[in-house]
Amino acid sequence: MRAKQPVYVLDTNILVDYTDVIPGEDGKRPVEPTVDLEKAHIIIPTAVIRELSKFKKEATERGKSARVVLRRLRNLFEGDLHSINSVYNLQAAISTLNGEQKISILPVHKNFHQSLAFDPARDDMDGQIILATLAANCIMKGYAVDGTDVNGEISTSLFKGVTLLTNDNGLAIRARERGILTSRYGYKHHAPYTGRREIVVPKELFYEFWNTRYVIREMFEALMPPETPKLVANEFIVMKLENPEDYPADYGIDDDPYFSHIGRYDAKEDVIMPLRYVSSFPIRPRNAGQAIYAEALADPQFAAVVCTGPAGSGKTYMATVFGYNACKEGQFIGVTIVPCECRSSIGALPGDLDEKMDPDVQPIKNALRNYLISEDSKFRKEIETLRKFGTGKNAKKACCDNDDECSQEKRSIKTKLKDRVDLIWDNWFSNIPIESARGRDFSYELAIYDEAQDQNVSQMDTLIKRLGADGKIIITGDLDQIHSPYLDRDNNGLVYAKTTLLGSPLVAQVCFTEDEVIRHPLVKEVAKRQHVTTENTPK
Repeated sequence: MRAKQPVYVLDTNILVDYTDVIPGEDGKRPVEPTVDLEKAHIIIPTAVIRELSKFKKEATERGKSARVVLRRLRNLFEGDLHSINSVYNLQAAISTLNGEQKISILPVHKNFHQSLAFDPARDDMDGQIILATLAANCIMKGYAVDGTDVNGEISTSLFKGVTLLTNDNGLAIRARERGILTSRYGYKHHAPYTGRREIVVPKELFYEFWNTRYVIREMFEALMPPETPKLVANEFIVMKLENPEDYPADYGIDDDPYFSHIGRYDAKEDVIMPLRYVSSFPIRPRNAGQAIYAEALADPQFAAVVCTGPAGSGKTYMATVFGYNACKEGQFIGVTIVPCECRSSIGALPGDLDEKMDPDVQPIKNALRNYLISEDSKFRKEIETLRKFGTGKNAKKACCDNDDECSQEKRSIKTKLKDRVDLIWDNWFSNIPIESARGRDFSYELAIYDEAQDQNVSQMDTLIKRLGADGKIIITGDLDQIHSPYLDRDNNGLVYAKTTLLGSPLVAQVCFTEDEVIRHPLVKEVAKRQHVTTENTPK
């Protein structure tokens, strides 16, 4: 070990959640980790290897990660032979990353615990990891591997050279009680790219956009403060004036059906252009976020749209409505739904594939139902009558012109809506489990990947590559609703999609705010409280 080289013992959860800690053949390294391990000496206790060997049998993401780590470790250590003494003494380290990083496997001598007032059971994995960390400290300080020269309780002043990396709070507490330094590990948290920028602009810039319907990038940069971030391809700019009295006399932002104060930076033309497709979208956007989303969905130049935001903002609803109307207009031959919800295997459910997946596609069918209620005058009239008269004779007189029609109206409005939704679904929509998406080619189709925050990086990478000729993909999700126990805000498929596709001229990104929730005032209130909680959570 080099002088003053930092030494870290890795817990199992670090290796499972962040497999790139161990270098692979592709040379990929962790991006902006909270702890830099590139020039460190990494120690992996054999207790961790045993736990990984147990996990590798699982048909889960944890099992997959365990198999990846074990394979990488074997590849690193396969070619070198060491004596048992050199292994026990941490003198059998493998050099990686151009020799800057060292990796050791540490078996703890069977007699080492006899020098401590601490004797964890063999199946106490946390205890075994603590014991290994204590042994690593002693070995680094020159003590014998069996602890024979360690007399009684070791002074806590000894344990300052080795740090245990763990995200397990229980293990960290137990380790600290025994004088061991601990630290969390992860990736530095950055606010995800939103695809939109709400800014107060000079009056001259606003009027230039208002009058000419575009602003060249050079003018934007010249009029804005020097610290203003550079424009990103397809970034949407929501312009506002500081003084409300400076707006044109005949203009009101809240009443503008064309959202004329919003532009999109076209990197190819190098100008901020107005929204061109909002006016023809099947539904009227109700806020800036929905206007941006409608533009991204309807603009044919975008092969992919990534949309994030809180529940109730219209992510799934608008994608469904767009897909239905686009199919009717001949833009696509159909809409394929790939639910990404974190669920148990659908094979355990009864029925055929469509019946098994029905719970996962109910949000799409619910969106179609709500669209019919809002856009079909007959359904709207019947609901209004039902609310006013109930189901009595007056209701029949109000909604039926003849006896034959009344006989049809005996079915409940819910049943009639379901029949209509099922007809639309059978004509234009289909669904497949995410496992079946591999190898598919969504040519001439619209594919919707819903709840993408519950997919890992590998799964999302596969889904993005399913795009075919003249097809389009819509990736939606909410980073505050991650259900998979092995994913967080930094390593899920939705963030991967946002990061990988950032700046592509073929991709638009949209992010709703908690103020743009339209489902119910209570949902908006919950979203705001959730946002405050998330912002105050320590990273």
